[in-house]
Amino acid sequence: MAKELVKEKVAKQNGSRDAVPTPPNRPLCGRGSGCVSEASYNHRGGVNVSIDGQNPSPQPSPARGEGACHNNCDIQQSQLNVKSLFAYLPIRLFTLKHAAFTLAEILVTLGVIGIVAAMTIPNLINNYQEKVTVTKVKKMYSTLNQAVKLAEVDNGPVITWDLPKNVNGGSQKLYEYLKPYLKVAKECVEDNSANCLDTSLKYYYLNGSAWTIFYGDGGYVRIILADGSLIWLRSIIISDWCNELDSGTLTCGMFWYDVNGKDSPNRMGKDIFSFFLTPKGIIPHTHDDCYLNDIGWGCAKWILENDNMDYPATKPTEN
Repeated sequence: MAKELVKEKVAKQNGSRDAVPTPPNRPLCGRGSGCVSEASYNHRGGVNVSIDGQNPSPQPSPARGEGACHNNCDIQQSQLNVKSLFAYLPIRLFTLKHAAFTLAEILVTLGVIGIVAAMTIPNLINNYQEKVTVTKVKKMYSTLNQAVKLAEVDNGPVITWDLPKNVNGGSQKLYEYLKPYLKVAKECVEDNSANCLDTSLKYYYLNGSAWTIFYGDGGYVRIILADGSLIWLRSIIISDWCNELDSGTLTCGMFWYDVNGKDSPNRMGKDIFSFFLTPKGIIPHTHDDCYLNDIGWGCAKWILENDNMDYPATKPTEN
C-alpha cells in the first residue's frame, strides 16, 4: 500500500513537471539588468519553477505584453542608439579631432572658390551692365516720345513748330518746345559745352575708332537729366523745317543720349545712342551699322528690336 502511494506521488510530480509550459521568448540580458535567461526562467502561475521540480523562491510575475525583462532590454538598446546618434551630431563634427579640416584642405577649397569667382563674376557684371543699359535706352526712347507728344498737344504738330533756320537758333528753340516735359537737372543752351559735355574727352565709334567729327561742340543744346544721363540735341534745318533727309529718313532733328554722362566708355553703341526726330515722332537712328566692326549709329534700333546688346560681328554679305 505504501509503495503504491509513493508511486502515485511520483507520478503526480512527473505530471506536474510535464505540464510546465514552454517559457516565452526572452532576450538575454547582461548581469545586473534584472532579466532572467531563457534556460532558467519558467512561467507557471507567476512563480519561477526550476527544471528539477524543486520549489524555488517566489519571483514577481513579468508585466503583460512583452514582459518586464523585454522592456528593460528595449530601454537599454534605446540608450545605446541615443549615444550613437549623439556621436554624429553636427556640433560634434567640429569638436572631434578626426572630423576637423586641415589647413591644406581649407586653402584648396578657397583656391577653387577663387577660380570659380574669377571666371563667373566678370560675366555676371557684364550681363548686369548690359541689362541696365538696355533698360535705360528703352526708357529714354519712351521719354522722348512722350515729351514730343505732350509738346504737340500744347503747340500743334512738330512740322508746324516755328524754328529759326540755323543750327544755334533752331536747336535752342527745339529745346524750348521740349523742356517742360523733361526732368532737367542742368542745361547748357549756349556754347558752354564744358559745363555739360566735356569735349576734351575721347569719344569712339563701336569698332573702337576715334569719333573725329564730334557732334557736341558749339551750336548744340546739352542737358543733364535728373538720373545723371546726358542728352545733346540739334535741329536740322537747311531749307525748310522737317524737310531734310538722313539715310532716306525725313528728319527734323537729332538726339544723342549718353546713359552715364561723362563716364566711360563714351562709345557709340555702348553708352551713347542716337535718335531721329521726325514729323511722326521719335525713332531710333536708321543706319544699318550696328556691327562690332562698324561705327554703331543704329544700335538703339537694334536694342529696341532685340532687347539685348549682342551685336553681330560683321554685316552679312548680300548675295
